[in-house]
Amino acid sequence: MNKILIFIFLLLINGFVYANSKPQSNTLLLMPYPKSVINQQGSWQLKKNINVYISGMSVQRKRFVIKNLAKQVNELSPSEIVITLVLSNIDADLIIDVSSNNEKSTYFLPTLGNDESYQLMVAEKGITITANRDFGVLHGLASLMQLIGINRVKGLIPAVIINDSPRFKWRGFLLDSVRHFFSVETIKRLLDGMAAAKLNVFHWHLTDDQGWRIESKRYPKLQQLAADGMFYSQQEIKDIVHYASLRGIRVVPELDLPGHASAIAVAYPEYMTKELTYAMQDGWGVFKPLLDPSNAKTYGFINNLVEELTTLFPDHYLHIGGDEVEPTHWQESLAVQAFMEKNQLRNVEELHVYFNGEIQKLLAKHQRKMMGWDEIYHPDLSEDIVVQSWRGMESLSQIAEAGYQGLLSTGFYIDQPQSTAYHYRNDPLNDRSTKPVVLGVNDQLTAWQFTMPRLKGSAVKGSLALISRNGYAMHGYVKLNNNHYQKVQLDRKLTFKHQQINFVLDSWMGPTRGEFDLSDPLKLSGRMLIGNSHYSVNGQQINDFEYSEVKLLASLSVNSEANILGGEATLWSEMVTEKNIDLRTWPRVFAIAERLWSEKSLKDSDDMYQRLFALNDFADEMGLQHKKQFRTGLENLVFSEADAATDIMPLLVLAEQLEPAHYYTRHHLKHQQGLYHQNAQLSDFVDFLPVESLKLVNMEQLLKAFEQGDSKELQTIINIMRAWHFNFDSTTKLIAKNPKLDSLTDIVRKARIINTIGLTIAQNCLFDVKISQQETKRIKNRLNEIHAEVKEVVIASGLFVEKLLQTCRA
Repeated sequence: MNKILIFIFLLLINGFVYANSKPQSNTLLLMPYPKSVINQQGSWQLKKNINVYISGMSVQRKRFVIKNLAKQVNELSPSEIVITLVLSNIDADLIIDVSSNNEKSTYFLPTLGNDESYQLMVAEKGITITANRDFGVLHGLASLMQLIGINRVKGLIPAVIINDSPRFKWRGFLLDSVRHFFSVETIKRLLDGMAAAKLNVFHWHLTDDQGWRIESKRYPKLQQLAADGMFYSQQEIKDIVHYASLRGIRVVPELDLPGHASAIAVAYPEYMTKELTYAMQDGWGVFKPLLDPSNAKTYGFINNLVEELTTLFPDHYLHIGGDEVEPTHWQESLAVQAFMEKNQLRNVEELHVYFNGEIQKLLAKHQRKMMGWDEIYHPDLSEDIVVQSWRGMESLSQIAEAGYQGLLSTGFYIDQPQSTAYHYRNDPLNDRSTKPVVLGVNDQLTAWQFTMPRLKGSAVKGSLALISRNGYAMHGYVKLNNNHYQKVQLDRKLTFKHQQINFVLDSWMGPTRGEFDLSDPLKLSGRMLIGNSHYSVNGQQINDFEYSEVKLLASLSVNSEANILGGEATLWSEMVTEKNIDLRTWPRVFAIAERLWSEKSLKDSDDMYQRLFALNDFADEMGLQHKKQFRTGLENLVFSEADAATDIMPLLVLAEQLEPAHYYTRHHLKHQQGLYHQNAQLSDFVDFLPVESLKLVNMEQLLKAFEQGDSKELQTIINIMRAWHFNFDSTTKLIAKNPKLDSLTDIVRKARIINTIGLTIAQNCLFDVKISQQETKRIKNRLNEIHAEVKEVVIASGLFVEKLLQTCRA
């Protein structure tokens, strides 16, 4: 160990240089990446005066295009640019042609299945965008803005021919405006970001247990008694719908029925299963109030609400929620039980199906199609419904194979801190193995069952099946809860001979890494990492396990694949407010948008991140506020009138090493703290910490390059860690002056320990000094010990140091 300490000393007396966090590439930095990109010779010079000629577009959208183009170009350009609409294409710098709109005055509303294809041509003489419909033009302009904002060099935009169209026709974003309310300004900014990312559905969650957010003329007590004064007027809703429509975005409202109905219960208890005096819910969870399916007046109430909604939302779809029905009130109601007996409904599940069938008929009367979460699916409903899956691929497959249209949201829950790479791998049409490998004559099958306790709710139960040959693990399969088995990727450096099995897979919880100790032939112990969060695991060997039990999720048929319309990013707002919504959304939603727009073959996460680094800056320049909210949140923790010049740079550097705990770890900790409710103050350091440290992403790319033989990249890693080392003292002094930062004291102490270990490993690796197996084990145990302490803030650099150790050990 003395050698190692000497290297640390040499390391610390040398200076440090910050690394460039943007890898270089010849690939155009576009996201979503187009279907076809043909680079041409030359470039087009960005001018101070740009003449635009538009043919075949309605006057209303033409005005929008000119106004929005001027706004965006000037946001992205250092000097003022004048955009002028001209009447001839002869002197035009930008020609826009909508070829199929013969009636130039027609304003088209966005609908499901619109033609969104476009061609964008940039040449030395000018730019041309052609499309069959307005919506393709809007997407072409979005690509042009990225060329202007990201890919230009000294005002020169590269010559290129782009032919593009989306892979999925439903590319959505759900915003929960109930649990925390969001202003019209914030929603419009979100819609601007969605348009830039080529998303085309704004799914607006407007009613739930914690509030009713729609002004109702027919039932005014909804906003009077169940909104705490925070609701959208009908004029505001119409304004937002029009704002979205101009940008080619549909707005689909969600009206939760029959559960998640506490707000309705407060305002109109006469439509509930139990007519009681209800109070507003301010906590998060599932509650008992249910609409009464046995009361004819309930359907009249819903009918009138739907009729009112159709005047506000022109889209053909209306989302009824339909999830998480807590059946206690139905089971306890004599009227409901009598109704069930009369209609030969054997249980509450069949009652729910009956209710949904009535709602579907009601919606059809108003020319609306029904959407809902997994729980609404049933063969008794007609096949024109859309089922949105929060339960995952298993449920989505069942829905699609049964002939119903479906959307994927599992894996796109951005209210959970998760890596962008995880979202990027989450394809609604992911390839699936139909059967496990065939057992060889000399293969040995061993299986274990295990349990992963969670901080709230029931534990995750799982099974691990391994096929080994001559003591080496060859194949592994893992089953979590009631899902099918998944074939997992095994760490080939670890075998039964090491009495350790490591594997990785993607689960509904996030990117999942199992590290299991199998040294006891009858027991299993270890940990599972859900993203960056540590969960302990224990289990035991399964006797008489049959290989036939390993059943994998089958691939979808071609017809069933056609039933999957796309997916939606979902932002539930338990832990999200006006002050950090952009920080929780951008830039990673660009990667989700790419998964839903671009070709399935586009899978390289390193390439994705290279473009995401650029999109991070582009999104900021175009007016999204993720960077601003990060800095403002930190400033509010340290600034005071007496010391307004405080420098937050130490916190910014510290944040490169940290991430919020992934999965629902923070939610569960808040529950344990008694702070899992609407009135909890979400104003701590962790609330303004980016979901993913892009600096650590960059460092992992550098480490990969080093593993492939580029030794200078290890020096770059060392330089970054040196910068962290010299920042700890500054951070400690800042914490001492600001009581709001007290929670960071222990984090800084542990981050310093982790960084010292990392610097030691990296410096030894640079000089090709191997770390012994004994020292490797000691370091790993120390890192595990630090990481195992469950906190809302995770020192994510510790996971990077573990990877560094894996690379540099003897």
